[in-house]
Amino acid sequence: MAGMDRPVVAAPPERIDRDHLARLLAAAEFLREERPGLAGPLRVLRLAGAVLVQEETPAGEILLRSRPDLDQANAFVERRLRQYDKMWDG
Repeated sequence: MAGMDRPVVAAPPERIDRDHLARLLAAAEFLREERPGLAGPLRVLRLAGAVLVQEETPAGEILLRSRPDLDQANAFVERRLRQYDKMWDG
């Protein structure tokens, strides 16, 4: 898998409101969407060449994270889904 040998950029997520989210979703290309049961959707988006991961936490915060490439965005989503599975299983 390309990108797996590069370090993951761990910039802090940007918190956005629902209006910003609506504008983002209207403008972005959807590359992936997952709907875990414990939180809102996890989405991988492309906007103006940037790869973004948008998630809604179990507490309802809407977060936006930039990733260097699609492989790293998908790896983030897979890690998050595993975390939610562990939370579900208790």
